[in-house]
Amino acid sequence: MESENPLRRDLNEINEILKLAKLREQDVMPTAQTLFFADDRIYNNEYRLLELNPELLKAIEEKQPLCIKGSHDEDVVICSENITFHVVEAETSNSLLLVEPLKFAEEIKKSSEHFVHKVEIASIFHNYLEAIVSKPYLRKLYQLLNETVYKGPEREYEIDQTKLYSLSDLKEVIQASNMELQQAIESMDTVVIEGNVRVLDFEYHFRVLSYMLKLIDSNSWPLDQIDYDVTIESLAEIVPTEVVSGLFEKYTEASRKLDHVQLYRYKEDKVCQFFAKVLLREADGFNLNDFLQAWGESVPEGMVPNEEMLYGIAIIDRKSNPNIIWALEESNLPEDVTERFNYLFDIKEKWSVPEITPYIRRLATDKIDVNALLAKHARASRVDGVKYYSAKHLK
Repeated sequence: MESENPLRRDLNEINEILKLAKLREQDVMPTAQTLFFADDRIYNNEYRLLELNPELLKAIEEKQPLCIKGSHDEDVVICSENITFHVVEAETSNSLLLVEPLKFAEEIKKSSEHFVHKVEIASIFHNYLEAIVSKPYLRKLYQLLNETVYKGPEREYEIDQTKLYSLSDLKEVIQASNMELQQAIESMDTVVIEGNVRVLDFEYHFRVLSYMLKLIDSNSWPLDQIDYDVTIESLAEIVPTEVVSGLFEKYTEASRKLDHVQLYRYKEDKVCQFFAKVLLREADGFNLNDFLQAWGESVPEGMVPNEEMLYGIAIIDRKSNPNIIWALEESNLPEDVTERFNYLFDIKEKWSVPEITPYIRRLATDKIDVNALLAKHARASRVDGVKYYSAKHLK
């Protein structure tokens, strides 16, 4: 049997090769596969190879939607429903061959006939892409939303309507998975107004929350019997319903049902934290004792603030005399992990785990949790039985 094509071997040629290799026909599988280079497209850009790590492979196997994100000035990321993968290019010293159509052993075993199958090498690669689990890139989210801060309906004439973003819009441009994006939005002072995600102006936020809390006294409500419908109706003429509803969801939780009506309680820690922010905005530094007294007097009657509520929003300097407290928001810290730790240890030498956790929690991933971050970037010590972390390398 003669070869029909100079680029195709026949069975006689295959058998001659087997003899040279001192193999018998029955020693090999019935199908022989011969590889040939394609005439063109060998070094083309039609294909890119992407190595799948376990998390990305799992997302594909579970048929999760995947989204590739990145503008011309951004690195590329791939987002599953709950993980962000940073895509980087890697080189290999070995040539990687893209072949088609290659038959695998299980398929060949099913055949009883001997024949030659031609396989074409379509492309050769010396680099490939890796998808590495990373933290979401949220700086752009803060920038975009802060361009359209909501200060009340009477100030909407100041807003460029073309810069408003719905949740769907943000999913397109923010390099974060849907779950991570939603968590980030919920951690900010945002509400959805006419379908768009808006950051509330701090003063306006304070004004509306104060209106809501005053209803507790005017309606003689116990702290765990807040009525949602009455709250909405009472403020409908002075505050957009979407704003009241959004803040109600942020600051309350279901408590009990009375006469088939679901009632709510205000989250004491959330309310007290916000009033602490109000006080801390008034000065760069605050005498701690004066602050604690003013804070306790400012919150609704029945709520009791404590210093643990300040974790993540303020720093206390107990080395100064008198002790001083000042505001420090996590969103204002550097995005780079090393830079963030350096910044934190510059402003405070030693941190307890509860104190520092809110400032580094967002940097953690499924593989590197808060404890792993601290072990890598800080040095542990104990003072009176309490574990503290300080800079890895003291200056």
